[in-house]
Amino acid sequence: MTMEVLRLQDLQKSFGNVRALKNASFTLNEGEVVALLGDNGAGKSTLIKAISGVFPADHGDIFVRGEKASIRSTRDAMDLGIETIHQDTSLAPDLSIARNLFLGREPVNFGWLGVFAPLDLAKLRNAASALLKRVGISKKLDADALVSTLSGGERQSIAISRAMQFAAKVIILDEPTNNLGVEETHGVLRFVKEVRDAGHSVLLITHNIHHVFQVADRIIVMRRGEIVAEQTVADTDLLTVESIITGADMSALLKEAGKVKDVAW
Repeated sequence: MTMEVLRLQDLQKSFGNVRALKNASFTLNEGEVVALLGDNGAGKSTLIKAISGVFPADHGDIFVRGEKASIRSTRDAMDLGIETIHQDTSLAPDLSIARNLFLGREPVNFGWLGVFAPLDLAKLRNAASALLKRVGISKKLDADALVSTLSGGERQSIAISRAMQFAAKVIILDEPTNNLGVEETHGVLRFVKEVRDAGHSVLLITHNIHHVFQVADRIIVMRRGEIVAEQTVADTDLLTVESIITGADMSALLKEAGKVKDVAW
């Protein structure tokens, strides 16, 4: 049975006289990758910032596992199991993989020093190694390696691994393949599938529709602050999605240009 993890109901957000979100509603289920698509200014960033607590919505409700949630800050979102990975991955390049995986949540040796207790480096390293092994990248990466020595794709893998460790419910990926090479991109997309197969729910924001058809289960299209379409990947195609995003009849344009003979709609 499909289990609802996240549900948005009539979210609205305005900045001055500009309505950035207009009654946005959708559901994200357990073990599902949903791609959020739209041109620049469509409202994607505002929507994910409302979910992650950066810009709380002016109106509407957010439900996490069926319960109404109050998300007024990023800490509220994290406490609810919602982790957001932005394009820059928010990693500290001069720290090790292990330190980055548990940054701000490091295990310590509690004792008479209380809040000044030192880090438990052995426990940190062991926990990091176990996490890398669990997500299948322990053979490629060492927990003691500095993040500054990693490729862009490897950094994304570490950021997603950190989210898997602390986000029991939802992982939001904001342009995870941006500025990556072909091989690194394939690695990140493969990792997204593994995250889904491990039972995590993923909200994927990307401009690359080809990537969407490789990893997503459902597609949501936004335009001018509104959700204008929602479809399973199996029941649509790239040309249709592009047409919805732009609001243009791409089949007519392509036939006029002589690039295709016919397109089924």
